[in-house]
This record gives sequence, C-alpha cells and structure tokens, in this order.
Amino acid sequence: MQFLYMGFSQNANVRNFRFQGVVSRERPSKVAKNLEFQLSADMALLAQFRIRVQDAPTLCLQILGAAFTSAEDQAIQFASYSITREDVTAFASARSALEETKAARRKHRPPFKPSPSSQLKWPQLK
Repeated sequence: MQFLYMGFSQNANVRNFRFQGVVSRERPSKVAKNLEFQLSADMALLAQFRIRVQDAPTLCLQILGAAFTSAEDQAIQFASYSITREDVTAFASARSALEETKAARRKHRPPFKPSPSSQLKWPQLK
C-alpha cells in the first residue's frame, strides 16, 4: 500500500495529518480501494522530544508503514489515531542513532594552520 500525504489541519495545540492509502492493481489507472487515515499529534509532545514540525509527516508515515507491514486487518484502527509518547520516543531514538552513525563516519579535521612559507598572516595578539 502506498500513502499519499493530503495535508494537515491544526486545532489549538493538536495537528491532524491526513493520509490516503492507495492499493493499486495491475494498472495505475485502476485503483482497487482508497482508505483515509488521520493521525493527530500533540505539538507539545513533539517539542518535548525536539522533533521538528517538518518531520511530523515522516513520523506518521513510519507509524502507518509499520501498521501495514505487521497486519493489514489491524491497520483499520489507524483511520483515526493519536500519536503516543512511545511512537515519538521510538522515532527520536532512531533519529539520534542515525545522527551518531553519521558523526562516527566523519573524519576529524585538524584546525587550519598556514605553512611558514605562506603569505597568509594571522593577527598577532599582544
């Protein structure tokens, strides 16, 4: 199943993300069925775990994708779903692990120091 992001609406501190699930047949023009999903996220919870607002649709897609890989019958409960603290902590820990692996792959650079024959002169502090 593919998910199409249809937008969001916000009421007070809760943002509702709308997705459309599309199951296509052999031809893309023939759509077997469309399912509407609405996931609501508390913005204070996202801020608490330092998740950017731009990453919230990605979080929703991960939740929907995990629901449909486990069991398609249980995925109907996601027609209207409220994102929980456990969902956000799992997303935040996966994101921090990815950032740590990226940082580990980076090579440490020594600070720039011009060679003695260079005409570049650093200001002398007295």
